[in-house]
Amino acid sequence: MKIKIFFSVFVLSIITLSLTSCDNDVETIEIQDLYKYDSQYFKNLREFKNSKHEISYAYYASWANTQNPTSWGERFLGLPDSLDIVNLWIDIPTKESYPTAYADMVYCQTMKGTRFVMHGDASNYNHYFWDRVWNEDKQEFEYVYETKEDATTGKTEFVLDENGKKKHKMVKTVSGNEESLRSYARWAVDTLVQCGLDGVDFDYEGWGDADMGIVGNECNKYLGPQGKWSEKLFIVDFFGGSPSTCDDYCDYFIRQAYSWQVGFSTHSGGRPEDRTVLCESTGAESQDGGVNGAMVREYARFEPASGKKGGFGAYYLDYNYKSQSGIPYKEFREAIQIQNPALNK
Repeated sequence: MKIKIFFSVFVLSIITLSLTSCDNDVETIEIQDLYKYDSQYFKNLREFKNSKHEISYAYYASWANTQNPTSWGERFLGLPDSLDIVNLWIDIPTKESYPTAYADMVYCQTMKGTRFVMHGDASNYNHYFWDRVWNEDKQEFEYVYETKEDATTGKTEFVLDENGKKKHKMVKTVSGNEESLRSYARWAVDTLVQCGLDGVDFDYEGWGDADMGIVGNECNKYLGPQGKWSEKLFIVDFFGGSPSTCDDYCDYFIRQAYSWQVGFSTHSGGRPEDRTVLCESTGAESQDGGVNGAMVREYARFEPASGKKGGFGAYYLDYNYKSQSGIPYKEFREAIQIQNPALNK
């Protein structure tokens, strides 16, 4: 039986000016807003996203263009309702940094069941961040402070900054250094929890397999089915090689199956097919500029020889907002429908 999904028809604002020959008449401005739905619609939408199904995934950056967006192409509210997961490419919205985007994100999480994940970099090392550890009694992370041994007394004391405050311990990721990698994982988990996000997607393009496995093992204490926050996601995306050390930890692997580079390619890179999301490039680098969705519909339609795939996705979905059809995200919306056809009653 096919799972029912629900679409929001995205309606552009239409301004109708009523002009008459009388100079004293006031122009009538009529604005058509987004369609509004009742509570049952949103309940059904959330239940669908919580069900077992092939997901839709999108890297989306235009939300960070400005604090005061004027286009629905820069709003989370303008994305297709049935989109499962949004990768917050570029930045993280907070009340202070992007108040409109933050409010939109919370609304989409609460009403639509859309999940938002941050970007974690696994393509370079030498990240600098404050160390933190998990406090089991308080059930929260707490920062680690730098210490030194007093040469006279031999006692350990805190290092103070120029203002006389305890100095945070700074950590740098180093390949092969297990503690720095575990600390990096804790930084990612604490960041997404503090910011109210639903998970992290590590961009695996350059790290070694063993290093990614260490981060996955540490994240696994907090994220995913075995973690403290079982509803939060641990995701790894890749283009070339894939991390074989993370199969036990990952909710999803995002295979960057960019047709403009490698043609239509559906192999999972050796990762479990039922958790592999085939992600097409719909950005400016793709052959048609991404405007018309490239091959998202073909990837949505594909099914492995046995079982199901994890889903399909788009990198820089932003460009498909400008679909030449005149319908925002037309091809991506069609791909969602192809992968999980709605029931017609």
